[in-house]
Amino acid sequence: MKLATRVFLIFSSGYFISYLARGINLPLAPLLSSELGLSPAQLGLLTSLYFFAFAACQLPLGILLDRFGPRRVLACLLLLAAAGAVVSANAHGFGMLMLGRLLLGVGTSACLMAGLKAIVAWFPQDHLPLMNGAIYAIGGLGAVATGTPIAWALGWTSWRVLFVVVAVLILLIVLALFTLVPEKDEQHPKSSLAAQLRDIGGIFRSRVFWRTAPLVMASQGVFLGVQGLWAGPYLRDVSQLPASAAANIVALVGLAMVLGAVGSGWLARRLQQRGISLHTTAGSGMFLFMLVQLLIMLGAPLPNWLLWGLYGLCGTAGVLSYAALVREFPAHLAGRVSTGLTLVLFAGAFIVQYGFGVLLNLWPQDGGHYAVAAHRTAWLIALLVQLVAGIWFCRPLRKTTTPATDPLSAT
Repeated sequence: MKLATRVFLIFSSGYFISYLARGINLPLAPLLSSELGLSPAQLGLLTSLYFFAFAACQLPLGILLDRFGPRRVLACLLLLAAAGAVVSANAHGFGMLMLGRLLLGVGTSACLMAGLKAIVAWFPQDHLPLMNGAIYAIGGLGAVATGTPIAWALGWTSWRVLFVVVAVLILLIVLALFTLVPEKDEQHPKSSLAAQLRDIGGIFRSRVFWRTAPLVMASQGVFLGVQGLWAGPYLRDVSQLPASAAANIVALVGLAMVLGAVGSGWLARRLQQRGISLHTTAGSGMFLFMLVQLLIMLGAPLPNWLLWGLYGLCGTAGVLSYAALVREFPAHLAGRVSTGLTLVLFAGAFIVQYGFGVLLNLWPQDGGHYAVAAHRTAWLIALLVQLVAGIWFCRPLRKTTTPATDPLSAT
């Protein structure tokens, strides 16, 4: 096996485990609710804390990766994630579960960025689009694992043992990073935290950034928030599916997400060759995602596998906005633009996941089942927020800069 391929497989394993850790509460939700007496609001807060921790870590990650390299940064942070899995396995109350979830979020916060940075260091420039798509796809397989595979595992073991297994897998990746990935000599521009924060502040004041960010925040926030927790209860309470069928649908969403991440990039490139911009393609995909949500909410007379497959396929459209937005800023700000958009995106996922729990808690519950009206109200509010953000996204923006100039001066 070539060294670069080995490096890719190890870093992509880290992204796989981050997706697994992100979505593991979905199949565990009924067990956590019954065994520890968690309300929907507590369950939403617990699960969404991962997104909060993930978002909070994004700003300093760029400096850490530049100064110490992806190998050391990822290995050290994954040790925190392993500790979080162990804490979760031994939790007997809401507070300990919160601590474990927080450590999992912080510990896996570098998995994607470290993987992308390692790809840049170890692969030729013309391989980057393919390898970036591959690492997204492998991460999506982690989402698949939160469906049927974990549901099957829960048939013969406990949720506490599953967290121990996650901790062991994380430690194996750490061991591989330290023993099988050599140091790569790279020249990185040194920038202080103050300088990075100034640039982030300028980006956050940019009209160009805020034309795109609200829709990405709403669209991807809904996709990640529902996929990571509330899809299962919706399929159980609204669609009236048994647990095994719901788990299969969740796994299907993960597979469709993999196809969507790879396919949307291929389609966007083809459309660009025909003169259709990335901005337009990303926006169209996010509006199509709204249509799919509407069909699910209205109970369209289509098979559940088809509706939820389209949910996973279209839910990744917002990722195209990364490439579209980066092109609007000077090249030296590319990493910080991506980091800023990631922060907003995961903040949206935190709000959606916790907000759904709060709304579900407002209706009476029946034996752990949530009211159909509560589910539909949450989906309707989320859809309206996306629609308003979509209208803002479509508004014309006066072009005051070119990609070669700094748009921060035009704010």
